Amino acid sequence: MQSSAKDRKFLIFEVHGSLYAFDLTHVSEVVDPQPCWSIPLVPDCCSGAVQVHGAIVAVMDLAAFLGLPQCPEPRKMIVLAKDIAALAFQVARVIRIATLQEIEVHHSLEDCFTCSRLVMAEGEARLLDVRKLVLAAEDMMK
Repeated sequence: MQSSAKDRKFLIFEVHGSLYAFDLTHVSEVVDPQPCWSIPLVPDCCSGAVQVHGAIVAVMDLAAFLGLPQCPEPRKMIVLAKDIAALAFQVARVIRIATLQEIEVHHSLEDCFTCSRLVMAEGEARLLDVRKLVLAAEDMMK
């Protein structure tokens, strides 16, 4: 059963003191950071790879991926849904899941990865386009 637009939910998280969000349909799970196996010849934003439920998943420091300084001690890892990519992003912390009824959505194209701004009680979060992030990560790993 497919959910309607009014049931849409967002995972709100923090990177370097700023709020970001993923559409919850693109997220498989949120886990504590795990030791990564190194991958030779990858960009600095790639932390390595981990095993999640038997699948090998590449791990990216989202801050570094977005051109910010690397996250000194990521406290959470957001694993994308496996139909999107075998990819996880390290973030400073996860705030909560927000429903569409709790926020105002303002469409924004301020950079290539932001598709909207979400305004909520905690402040403003940039809704990241997961598919564009994945394409950029794939290009980076070539």
